[in-house]
Amino acid sequence: MSFTVFDPTDGPVAKAFAPAVRPASLAGKVIGILDNGKTKSDLLLREVEALLRSEADVADVVLIRKPSAYRPAPDEQLDDLARRADAVIAGIGD
Repeated sequence: MSFTVFDPTDGPVAKAFAPAVRPASLAGKVIGILDNGKTKSDLLLREVEALLRSEADVADVVLIRKPSAYRPAPDEQLDDLARRADAVIAGIGD
């Protein structure tokens, strides 16, 4: 009997990353909030939403919850959020 051993390690992959330009102000902007679905993330992000509405003079807030905390948001959700929002906050919970 023989065994084939596979080595699943394959060093880190470096990816170029450039953060999005931050708006000078949130006033009058539509802010997207992506709830990752973790425990209590909705509570935290509802508080963030309330602060944005009361203190940042945002035009609107769009809150979207991922179907699963353990998988990336579906492309359709991300595309929808990108179309509807001027800036996006992604939050966590626990």
